[in-house]
Amino acid sequence: MSRSYCRGCRLPQNACLCAAVHRQPCPLPVVVLQHPSEARHAKSTVPLLQLGLSGLRVEVAETMAPPAGNWWLLYPGGNAIDLDDGGPGPEVPIDGLIVLDGTWRKSRRLLYLNPWLQHLPRLSFSRAPAGRYAIRKGPGGQALSTLESLAHVLHRLSCHFDPRPLYRLLDVRVALFQVHQPRREGEESLD
Repeated sequence: MSRSYCRGCRLPQNACLCAAVHRQPCPLPVVVLQHPSEARHAKSTVPLLQLGLSGLRVEVAETMAPPAGNWWLLYPGGNAIDLDDGGPGPEVPIDGLIVLDGTWRKSRRLLYLNPWLQHLPRLSFSRAPAGRYAIRKGPGGQALSTLESLAHVLHRLSCHFDPRPLYRLLDVRVALFQVHQPRREGEESLD
């Protein structure tokens, strides 16, 4: 028997997110360079970003051509400007933002395969809300998902951008994933 999928969110009908989607415009051009292995990962948050943000561009590839203009890279590093510590200031133009999506290992590979990324000014943050993505953890358990990172950064760059619809969408996805996740042997049922 085949599963029935929702045409809106492209998830199985029993995990449909459409009722939780409150689409809003992306306040500036954003390109997510997604590693191909991450695109196949069921726990990726990029599909949620695509549901919640109009104007978001996703490139599933290991390499891409540099966009024209004054683009910035959302990626930590010694030369990154911390948005939570003043940021670049309103006088600094940001034509667009590039976000790398993949594990830390895969994102470093994307940096290596796209040397032009090394020359972009970088943005980072230090005081984002606590991570809510309980179904997947980064190194040390405290890393944020791509959705959480981008929602925080867009809110810091544009006071008119409301990150709450994206956070709610993520919360619903996490709850649905946990409900439909088979219990491991030895776990107690809550019902």
